[in-house]
Amino acid sequence: MLEELVDNHLAFLAAHRGAVRRSAAAIEVVGESDEFSAWIPLSPAAELPAGTSTVRLVPWSGAGWVERLTADGFEPAEVLVHMEAPAGSAEGEPVAAIDSDADAVGFAEVQSAAFLEVGEPDYDWWQKMFVERALQNYRAPDQSLYLLRVDGEPASSTLVLRTGSVVGVYAVATKPQYRGRGLATALLAQARRDAAGGRLTLQVVEGSDAERLYLKLGFRPAFRSSHFRRP
Repeated sequence: MLEELVDNHLAFLAAHRGAVRRSAAAIEVVGESDEFSAWIPLSPAAELPAGTSTVRLVPWSGAGWVERLTADGFEPAEVLVHMEAPAGSAEGEPVAAIDSDADAVGFAEVQSAAFLEVGEPDYDWWQKMFVERALQNYRAPDQSLYLLRVDGEPASSTLVLRTGSVVGVYAVATKPQYRGRGLATALLAQARRDAAGGRLTLQVVEGSDAERLYLKLGFRPAFRSSHFRRP
């Protein structure tokens, strides 16, 4: 079911990016950063909360939301593609999950180098948050954080999060100087091992380089989730 893929993604957001609040009518994601916050209706009759700035639609949100949001001043933003990999065996050597605070800090170091630009306004905040969340989550029984080193230096990282039979791949990152060496491919192979007998999923922005890469690696779109934001 498609809902199982969303549940996995929400579990990641709750563990690494903020908090998730559920009701029968909607899901509210309250991110540590505004870019991760969103309101997700689960019914065409759900009432849009006052002050909402980002709405994310899923296939079961129901009809009429695009028109309602447009009339209320929202504009289309990115489309998140939920992708799923076909079952298959993984090649290469297994990678062990990190098991120390030092490796958790190395994991966060890769995330900062791959996703942040030195000098951007929230650089220090994000860097601190990456470290805190890695230290908080690497021992969690439903998660495995992976780190590859090159000559002892943290070079590439990812994590998988398990919810039921679904294994979600998140935070795939390689420091710029180590790209093109197949490190992320080796980590994705480990994610396939983790998902043996289950479903392997990830999310990318529609039209991005990441989407094209994962299509080449055999992932296929399961559904699309459109975002709308107030300008």
